[in-house]
Amino acid sequence: MVETDQNNKNYELAYHINPDLEEAEVKMRAQELNELISKSGGSILISRDPRKSHLSYPIKNNNYAYFGTMDFSISPESIEKINSQMKLLGDVLRYLLLSKPTAKELRILGQHRSKPKIKTHESIVTVEPQKPKTMEETKQLEEELEKVIEGLK
Repeated sequence: MVETDQNNKNYELAYHINPDLEEAEVKMRAQELNELISKSGGSILISRDPRKSHLSYPIKNNNYAYFGTMDFSISPESIEKINSQMKLLGDVLRYLLLSKPTAKELRILGQHRSKPKIKTHESIVTVEPQKPKTMEETKQLEEELEKVIEGLK
């Protein structure tokens, strides 16, 4: 993923094209999408030709579609223009436009985050064992308990 301009970001476009078209027409539609990106000021990094594939669920009453993807670099301001143009293309059944993460945003499996951990609770305080009560203290507690029990009756 090489960025040509500091303001440009990398994006990925995945799309389904109508399966009723012939292979030559499908390649023309894919070329039109490449030109749409180029005219908007973007540069195409990788473009994969659409291939006919079976869909997991029907899209606009079609069980098959031509699926293609492309990676490109463009300024974020131009994405709205591309998004509105994609909606106008009749042969594109469905598309998804994603922003690809930069190298700074990627994290390798097992790599720790740089943010410090926030303490969410206090640790438990250990309590020292109580000393055995003296006989006098035990008698006082028993008398107070008897008074409380009599008061409840």
